Amino acid sequence: MFSSIRNFLHRHRRKLIVTGAVFGTVYLLMSYAQKRLREWQEKEAKKFFEMTRKKQHFESTERTCNQTILSLSKIVSESILSVLNTEEIVQKLKENPENKLLLWEQMKVMIFTRICVLVYALSILQVTLRVQLNIIGGYLYRDSIHEEEPLISSELQAKYLSLCHHFVGQGVEDLVKQIEKAVKRVVEPVSLKKKITLQEVERMFWSIQTILCTDTSEGDPVKKMVHYLVQHTEITDARLDTIVKETMDVLESDEITTVAMSTVSRSFSTVVDEVANLFAVKSAPTNKNHLEMVEDHVVTNGALKLGAKVNSFIDVNKVEIHFVKLLPVINELITKNTCKGNSNIPDLLTQQLTLNDKLKLLGANIYEVFSNA
Repeated sequence: MFSSIRNFLHRHRRKLIVTGAVFGTVYLLMSYAQKRLREWQEKEAKKFFEMTRKKQHFESTERTCNQTILSLSKIVSESILSVLNTEEIVQKLKENPENKLLLWEQMKVMIFTRICVLVYALSILQVTLRVQLNIIGGYLYRDSIHEEEPLISSELQAKYLSLCHHFVGQGVEDLVKQIEKAVKRVVEPVSLKKKITLQEVERMFWSIQTILCTDTSEGDPVKKMVHYLVQHTEITDARLDTIVKETMDVLESDEITTVAMSTVSRSFSTVVDEVANLFAVKSAPTNKNHLEMVEDHVVTNGALKLGAKVNSFIDVNKVEIHFVKLLPVINELITKNTCKGNSNIPDLLTQQLTLNDKLKLLGANIYEVFSNA
């Protein structure tokens, strides 16, 4: 029996050796493949965990950013309305003074300056804070995944974020002075007695924006955000100086300038939409045979539809209102909740800017760059 087995093995030794080699090779390959698969699975699981952790950290940064923006936007708006206080002029006009024409002239300039400063200030604040907070967020994420010495301490965070406080005070005053000059060039020549259209109001805002964009003496406010942020402070801390220089590079980039100019233009469009509603209301018929409720008016593509049962349209762009009569209701858009959604222009602009997709994407890109650096 043993001899037959021995003979069998001897006769088929080559086949058995080859077969063993094949099975051995297959076993080794399977073991190697399983090891590589486990390593890949562990790598993917770690990558997924890191992505989830990073996403949660970014979302937390985004919430902090929105809360900070809403808080500081309120302070900036109040600062602007305090510097450009129309209430004092309104009270004087109620007393019917001899210089009421002069007061009305001051009033028209101040109202348009108020709106323009709000547009620029809130846009600059949104862009600057998103840049700052996402740079900080990127640094903090890197600190959270490395056990080395922190890249940025709590004290350094406080110093860095306090840079924007200058804009709330002196920065706003500088912005008011610059924008007021542009407003005077556009608005002062317009007579209070003149009947103006919505297109003329829109043209005024466009002209003011154009003057500021081409300002060669003081510079475009959008392109000098660095001035409002850091050029008033002497920085001695080396680490803070590095972060500030990085921030300056970001704020001076073409991408940031393009986004900031886009938000300014969009904000002016929002203001014009609200003014269009004023023209619509002013042109609305009061005769009950035509319309029972003013609220039923719908403004669509520059036209006012007078209720569902009436086929006639009024072209809002052709409606004319005396400039002097338009000024008080425009002023109420700023100070009272007469805008859509029972809001006012400062709150409306803040909400719109906070939800702006371009600004959100900008913040996400900055966070990604500084969290991976």
